[in-house]
Order: sequence, then C-alpha cells, then structure tokens
Amino acid sequence: MTAPPTTAQEHDPSALRHRLVDQLLAAGHVRTASVEAALRRVPRHAFAPDVPVQTAYADDIIPTRHTPDGRISSSVSAPWLQAVMLEAARIQPDDRVLEVGSGGYNAALIAELVGPTGQVTTVDIDPGVTDRAARFLAAAGYDRVRVLTADAEYLPADAVPEGGFDAVIVTVDTWDLPWITMVAEGGRLVAPLRLHQYVWSIGFTKHDGALISEEPLTVCGFVPMQGAGAC
Repeated sequence: MTAPPTTAQEHDPSALRHRLVDQLLAAGHVRTASVEAALRRVPRHAFAPDVPVQTAYADDIIPTRHTPDGRISSSVSAPWLQAVMLEAARIQPDDRVLEVGSGGYNAALIAELVGPTGQVTTVDIDPGVTDRAARFLAAAGYDRVRVLTADAEYLPADAVPEGGFDAVIVTVDTWDLPWITMVAEGGRLVAPLRLHQYVWSIGFTKHDGALISEEPLTVCGFVPMQGAGAC
C-alpha cells in the first residue's frame, strides 16, 4: 500500500515531480526510460512560476498568455500529452529537433533527450512567448536551446540544419503540415492535426519524401496556430 504524502511532500517540487511521473507511467503515457528520466529531471515549476507548485505538477495545462478577449494563446501543455508526443517523436541522443510553439518546459525535456551533443530549436511567432521561454530555459540551465521568434512555416534558412531536422514536434493546433521539407529522411514529425472536427496528435515518419504514420492517434487540444498557417 502506498503511504499518503506528508505535508512536506505536498509542497516539495521534487516529490511532486516524481509522483506525477509515477502517475504517467501507471497510465501508460510514458513508455521509455529516456522519456521517464527527462520528466524526472526537468523542473516543471521553473517554467510556471506564477502558479502554486502543486498546480505546476498537476496533470493539466497551465495557461501562460491570453488574447485581449481572454482566450488562451500560450500554455504549458498537460504532462500526459507531452509524454505521448515525446514518445511518438522517438528522439535519440545527438538528434536535431525543432519545436513549433514555445513555452520552455517541453524544449527542456527535448534537450534532455538529445543530450549535450544534440540540437534543440524552439520557435514561436509571439515575442512575449519566446522572451519568457528564453528566460526560463536559461534560469533552469538549458541555455543551449535556440529560441527563435518567427513564423515557423517560414524559418530563416540558417535555422534548418543541413539534411533537415531529425524530429519536429508541433505544439499548436494545425490543419496543415508545412514542415515536411524541414524533416530529414527517416525523421519524425509529430503534430496535432485537425481532422473531422477533432484534433489528433499524429506521429509520422518521413519515407521517400512522404509522411507515413505508424502511431496510434490521440485526441488532444492545443492553442490555435498564428501566422500564415492560421485559419
């Protein structure tokens, strides 16, 4: 029988983080030791300092930015969904990875997965979002992550590595996949794609220039795309 958490544990970020990861493991959202290790290592509360630490380690989204009419325009995604998408991306040490839609926390998880010799680029069209992400990443020790303010559909040429990214993870609701040409042959693209009135997180592998999906589809929700791909 699991002992109930003590009062100290209820306020201890490390204890809360490990309890959250235990829950994700039990639910089957975490399947590999590498994703588990990243989730146990990255301090999620460092990327959500405006909420109580218990909220930072709840399995739910944390809104971080709103539109003038009150809609959420940026958030730290729910841990279960981040775990599912990271597993679908099959990220390996030394990989070059692009994250579309910044927040900081997910980029830090990716940085753990690629290791010190990998490359992580996170991009967002909103300078307020990228400023926040860059500050929190640096403060948490992940200043190797490259943070760009740009429309992800039209990245600067020098932002895309020769041969393309080994993985691209899209963390905004999209109806199209304009990043296909940025993915290396044999690389992975994971995106929440709007199909038949639902949004599905789908993992693809690029073969001969085409995307093939072998992963189960996951119903999910994300903030809407901005920029040229918005609709």
